[in-house]
Amino acid sequence: MILTVTLNTSIDKAYIVENFKIGDVARVKEAVYTAGGKGLNVTKVVATLGEDVMATGFIGGYAGGFIEHELSKLNIPHEFARIEGETRSCVNIIDEATRAHTELLEPGPLLTPGDVEKFINLYEILLQRAGVITMSGSVPRGVDVNIYKTLIEIARNYGKKVILDTSGEYLKGGIKAGPTLIKPNKKEAEQLLDMTIESTEDAGIAVKKLQDMGIEMPVISLGSKGAVMACGNDFLFAPAPKVNAVNTVSCGDAMIAAFAVAMTRKYSAEEMLKLGVAVSAAKSMTAETGGCRREDVEKMLNKVSIYKI
Repeated sequence: MILTVTLNTSIDKAYIVENFKIGDVARVKEAVYTAGGKGLNVTKVVATLGEDVMATGFIGGYAGGFIEHELSKLNIPHEFARIEGETRSCVNIIDEATRAHTELLEPGPLLTPGDVEKFINLYEILLQRAGVITMSGSVPRGVDVNIYKTLIEIARNYGKKVILDTSGEYLKGGIKAGPTLIKPNKKEAEQLLDMTIESTEDAGIAVKKLQDMGIEMPVISLGSKGAVMACGNDFLFAPAPKVNAVNTVSCGDAMIAAFAVAMTRKYSAEEMLKLGVAVSAAKSMTAETGGCRREDVEKMLNKVSIYKI
């Protein structure tokens, strides 16, 4: 089983408009509401790919109830720590005319030390049934910056594989506990390593540095250009296939889901990277944030090639 951790769950709202202008009235042509937060995006893709998954994290208020309802509709098992505050909402405004995406991300509720303790107790119970744990996204207010470090250390004490997908100080703190895999994008990797990444070769140097920091399988996502991965002495590059992108939000989460599935199935590094890039591309072909279609994944798998660098 794969356990997905979403500390900052949300209702993700995709608003499709035409000719969006700041300061003007925008008529929404279509609104799509989904259970979100990066970890829940991972959860839904794992389920789509056919692996057993359990979702956990924090939820609160009416929005938290909506998230539980939506996951139940998808037959996705979940067990959350309930809090007093209201789960946040995040809005993605998609302009049909320009294909530009504008995201509005709420910070999330304010948590207490008791909330965090309650979740950690639940997490330690749930992770014992899992082989791979994914931890994704931002953290609600009131939670210590080293929360991911703490959660990774607990998982590693049980011999579990951990995939961490976050940024900034949370990523710096989490790395100290030695997650199995991380997947910063180009900008996040540049900030973490204090270097410029302009080419595939630069990305190869960057993943080697991440290996030297104790990450077993570091990956750097290059967006529409693909991804670079290090595993042992192998440094791999997978260009992204060309697609007509509909919604690129959560493509990185889809890649994390694919890596978790591949890790569970004991795929080789080449197979893991190929699946990750294919699933990410398939996600961009759907309007729903955090969704993809298996038939699109199969098509994309035939279009992804792996090169050694």
